[in-house]
Amino acid sequence: MHTRGFSLIEVMIASLIIMLGVTGFVTLQSAYMRSDADTNLRQVALQLAQEKFDDLRQFEVVETTAGVSAYNDIANNAGGAIASGPVDVTIGSDGKSYQFVRSWTVADQYFVDTSGDGVEDTWMDAATLGALGLGVPVTPAQKQVTVTVGWADIDGNNLTVAMDGNFAPVTAGRSFQASNETDNAKVQPEVAYTPGLAPDVISYDLGNNESIETSKPVPDISNKGANNVVQFETIRYESNAQISEKLEQEDFLSVNCSCKLAGTGTGYTPAMTVLDGGEMVVERGSKVTKDVGVVADSKQPALCDVCCRDHHDTSSMVSNENYYRAEGGLPHKHYSYQGGGSFTLASSVGDVYNEACRFKRIDGFYELYPDWQLIDIIEFESTYLNTTTALDGYRAYTEGVIASEINGSLPPSKPIDRDIKVPAGGYQLIARGIYLDRMTTSHLNAVKAKLAANDPDWKAIVPFYDVNLTLLSGWQSDNAPIATVTNEPVQTVIDPANNYYGTYSRGRAEALSDGIANIAVSAYANNAGITGTDPVSPAEYSAQLTDNSLQVEVNSKASTEKFFGLIGNISCLITQAGVTKSCETNNSKKAEYVDLSSIVMTITPDRFVCPITVPKGNSTPFFSCANVSENWVGTIQFQISKPGYSVSYKMQQPDGSVINTNTINLTTGLDATSNQEYNLIIELFD
Repeated sequence: MHTRGFSLIEVMIASLIIMLGVTGFVTLQSAYMRSDADTNLRQVALQLAQEKFDDLRQFEVVETTAGVSAYNDIANNAGGAIASGPVDVTIGSDGKSYQFVRSWTVADQYFVDTSGDGVEDTWMDAATLGALGLGVPVTPAQKQVTVTVGWADIDGNNLTVAMDGNFAPVTAGRSFQASNETDNAKVQPEVAYTPGLAPDVISYDLGNNESIETSKPVPDISNKGANNVVQFETIRYESNAQISEKLEQEDFLSVNCSCKLAGTGTGYTPAMTVLDGGEMVVERGSKVTKDVGVVADSKQPALCDVCCRDHHDTSSMVSNENYYRAEGGLPHKHYSYQGGGSFTLASSVGDVYNEACRFKRIDGFYELYPDWQLIDIIEFESTYLNTTTALDGYRAYTEGVIASEINGSLPPSKPIDRDIKVPAGGYQLIARGIYLDRMTTSHLNAVKAKLAANDPDWKAIVPFYDVNLTLLSGWQSDNAPIATVTNEPVQTVIDPANNYYGTYSRGRAEALSDGIANIAVSAYANNAGITGTDPVSPAEYSAQLTDNSLQVEVNSKASTEKFFGLIGNISCLITQAGVTKSCETNNSKKAEYVDLSSIVMTITPDRFVCPITVPKGNSTPFFSCANVSENWVGTIQFQISKPGYSVSYKMQQPDGSVINTNTINLTTGLDATSNQEYNLIIELFD
């Protein structure tokens, strides 16, 4: 049999095919290796950038301090422990070294008030502030940092990656503490805490040496147009004989918004407090498809975007017990309030409605929470809780209210010793509200079981809050000729032309003439009760809670000679570096603090006293002269000083005019109590 072999041409062709195939494989393999190497180099560059971010984030103090890493030290290629410049990194098993170059730039940003209404609204840099003639604060509100890492790839091409981020003037320890609402709280560092003092702050014993209190005497209230933003914190802490240690901080913010329906879209269910393994934890919301809304206009707080979008419920959310607010057992609807208890239903896309939302800070960000639930409101004179007996009685009453709400039983009677008998003059009242968060069925049953067993630790698993509502509630008197009560609109901006000095008055009982008057205070049961705004639904309107049990008896002890009161507001403005602010009258640590209680009043002839009251928060300070005889004529002179400042005085007169003087001059005796006819305006200049 004849066997045919390969010709030379066939061998050459085969060799060529093999050669081309091998060459292609080698080229492809080389490309893959180059791509893999480039990917590794890029990954290393990103790690180096992240390493510097983490380094900058570890500052221990805010202001520059020798030997300590500080927030104010963060600048272009400065700050932290890691220096800028070349970084040699060995990559791979062959020990080959690559050089990276790391640098960073920093832009200081300041959040400032550009509209002159006392509310910060715009981010600016120092150059822009200077161009506008505005002072530059010592500490920026945030630092925008860009970390850049450059290197050369294996072909010699120069490449870079950049990573951006922001830093706020909050140290790493404080930042971690502020985000302690989640399970991270269980491993947080120890933080010392100084409990507040009654009657401004009311603490509650939760058992196991733990207590809870609202950390501020009154919530922080800011007002801009139709929007109120109200913020406060609660602190859970552990006490022993030596020190109190903060265990948990809850930061709440409530805001009212104007929204309009936007049809079906994607939104979130609320985050919520639930019971897990005998401890209260936060359960995050989840993304669902439901009705959504958008803001009706852009001139609203930023959180209104989320409030309008997400504050909608579905039937499944209600059945799953994860909803914002149910009304009649059904998902709540949306309305436009027309006044006088009248509402218009928003039912079509584009319909405008009123909204109010509650947020809680979770891991550093505000997330929407189920609506507030007010279960009781109570009023008393500002010094009522100064005695241990009254304070203990108040705590026992509020705990009884909470327990009765949980068990569905009748609440206890309000303390009966709150009536006041006073001469003509001004007296600040306080309203406190007790809030109880909605709980899941299993959570509620666990609390009921503890109550049934008389377990003293039942309050430790109950989400309740005691909030000072004085400046957020509505006040009324049933006998105005005897005693009125202030109920001014929420107004925290500075506008002297309209008598806005960053404060407003609510709950000041003004005793005018002999007799008896009952004072009533009211608040809506849900979010509008915290924001101090109109109700958002007919159900909320009808669920208003009222306490009208406080009686004011005015007794001037008059016989042949009549006695009256002289009540006046004290407004205070302070100008620092050309910027005018409302005086801080409660926080002595602030630069604009002015101690109004140090005002010296010279009364000539000296026949009576005029105590000065400085209520907490944005409440208007006032003086109140009691037992002013109808026959008294003379002068009342005011004097105050603050080191480093000059002082000028103005006095508003009974006819509404304002004159430059620090003196009230009565040339004829009073024939009735003088109520806000003479008002003092203090202005300080550096």
